[in-house]
Amino acid sequence: MGTVAAVVLAMLAVAPLADAEEQTRETYKAQVEPLCQVNRTANERIMQGAQRRIDKDEFTAAGKQFVRVSESFGGLVKQLAGVPAPPADAHRVNRWFEQMHLLKTRLRSVGKYYKEGSDIKAAHESVLAERAGITANNTSIVFHFHYCRFGRFQR
Repeated sequence: MGTVAAVVLAMLAVAPLADAEEQTRETYKAQVEPLCQVNRTANERIMQGAQRRIDKDEFTAAGKQFVRVSESFGGLVKQLAGVPAPPADAHRVNRWFEQMHLLKTRLRSVGKYYKEGSDIKAAHESVLAERAGITANNTSIVFHFHYCRFGRFQR
């Protein structure tokens, strides 16, 4: 009887591991979309008024907004990294993360250039950030994300 109980307990201990390995695109999407939704709301709040500040040549304030959104987005990337990728899509998810890291870096550079008063460099870097977001979206298109799609950050 003790052996049977040990076998049952061992099977129960292994069962969650098997489920974790059976991640699918649908379960992955279900896990990451709420994280992206919260981050998107926070980022929209952070970026509120950025275009108006840029139009008024208030570059330092706009730059601070881009740096803050970069930090917020970096936090999202760290959270998403904790979600196991579907085995069949591991390479795709890794490329998605590469593009998200690039987007985070580009957003920080936009902020840095605005804070320096280099609005032309900031605009150029903003275009590069937008391209990184588009590439990330194209890489993750198979997941049919809604909130984990990266649109245009106000510039």
